[in-house]
Parts: sequence; C-alpha cells; structure tokens
Amino acid sequence: MTPDSAENPRLAVGDLVVYASHGIGRVESRKKHKSEGETLVLVFENGLKVTLPLDRARSTLRPLSGEAELKAVQRTLGSDTPATSEHWSRRHRNSQAKLVGGSVGGLAEIVRDGAQRERERSKRGTAPIANQLYRTARKLLVAEVALVRGIEPDAADAWIVQQINAESL
Repeated sequence: MTPDSAENPRLAVGDLVVYASHGIGRVESRKKHKSEGETLVLVFENGLKVTLPLDRARSTLRPLSGEAELKAVQRTLGSDTPATSEHWSRRHRNSQAKLVGGSVGGLAEIVRDGAQRERERSKRGTAPIANQLYRTARKLLVAEVALVRGIEPDAADAWIVQQINAESL
C-alpha cells in the first residue's frame, strides 16, 4: 500500500483504523519529533495506546471496511470451504499470515474455515479444538461488522453465524 493509495486511511486525529495485531483503534494524536519524524498515537477500546511512526502507520493500518467489503465478507462466509490436503501446520501458518495481514476478507476466510472444522468435529462427536487463531479472527471480525453496521457485537456475531449457516443449508 502506498501513501497515496485509496486503501490508505487519511490518518487524521479521530479517524477509526484497523491495526491487524490489535483491532480497531482511533487516531488520538499526530506528533512531530525531530529524531523520529511524525508519529501517530492510536487508542484501542481496551485502553491500549500504540505509537507508530507515520511511515509504518501508512503501511500497516487500513480504514474501516464499508458495506461493499461486508458484501464480500458475506460471500466468503457463505461459500464452501475449499478442500485442502495441506498439513495442519501449513494451514495454521497460512491462517496466521491472514490474521497478521489484517484484511477483512482474510478474517472472514479464517472464521469460515474454523467454523467448518468445528462443524465437522461435532458431527464426528469429538470435542472442538481450542483454535486461538479462529477465536481471534472471529473477535476482530465481530468488532468490525458491529462498528460498520452500527449494531451491538452480539448482533454482529449472530449475523456472522447466519452467513456461515446459510452455506451449510
């Protein structure tokens, strides 16, 4: 992503942005430093504050999704999980890369695939696996859907489940 790209957030004070490793934050301030150049201070719902050099912020932050992106999320959640013969460790690494990448589409893929694996395990009568990547991706996706749609997180989670279940009908 280049600083001039349409995907790059304006990064003005008050803007909501997505930081893959922390979720949705608000730009609290922009400060100029003689040694570091310009930095941004982000504040997250849990009170965490992160300071990033402006160049790094431009390459790691993205704007909050809009309805067009949520339509793509809806299609992803409702689609079949692609068949794979990959070893679990490779699938895990791929999911980690998607989570670190921070795209809403990548989160949707992790959630879709994790829900499918849980469904398959329950059909076999085996206990669900404690999949931290799946839970983290779902939490981040719920937060973004809730904020974009202006709904409560529980309603956003129910919407995600509805999209996943539509695929399995």
